[in-house]
Amino acid sequence: MADPRSRSGQSNYWTPAVGEYLDRLYVNEEEGMRDAVASIERAGMPQIQVSPSDGRILEIVLRAAGARKVVELGTLAGYSAQWIARAIGSEGHLWTIEASPKHAEVSRGVLERAGLGGRVTVLQGPGMETLPTIEGEGPFDAVFVDANKEDYPRYVEWATRNLRAGGLVVGDNTYLFGRLAGVEPENADQARSIEAMREFHELVARDYEAVTVPTPDGLTVGVKR
Repeated sequence: MADPRSRSGQSNYWTPAVGEYLDRLYVNEEEGMRDAVASIERAGMPQIQVSPSDGRILEIVLRAAGARKVVELGTLAGYSAQWIARAIGSEGHLWTIEASPKHAEVSRGVLERAGLGGRVTVLQGPGMETLPTIEGEGPFDAVFVDANKEDYPRYVEWATRNLRAGGLVVGDNTYLFGRLAGVEPENADQARSIEAMREFHELVARDYEAVTVPTPDGLTVGVKR
């Protein structure tokens, strides 16, 4: 098979038309997911939710792993939580952690309207302060990380301690918006983010069988050794 990067260093094969065609075939958003997106806009929240295709990847990966007990870091308005909830089914449970009180409130409303209030628990507070409060529910089948980038290394260390053998860690934005490698940081904050994301990748490579799926900003998937 020809390597699509062979001439330009970037893929020559994906186009918006290809993406739209495949999304029509494979990505079926439910009403609650559309409500989450609309709620983000109504509340003036940042539109940083996962894309529909990334949500579908997350769902399929969790289904394949038979995940039932999942932790999410970064709820926003409950969009990705619904992809996770669909994967784990009625017998599963998701604990999703959101630092912002406003975002947590919006997400609770979205998830209640979607009929998921009974199997998705929204926990409001900083991630590393909140995670210890649910350790008694573990070991977990999967941890999805889509929150503040400088804490990614600590999140994956927590996941490694609290996942079952063969459990999944999934991290979004792991290309760090194109800054992961080959780019000089513009300021100290960027430098810290780059250092943290590289540490995240090194920890995943050490403790997991893993790969970064080449989504627009990288979706790292690891299976705990």
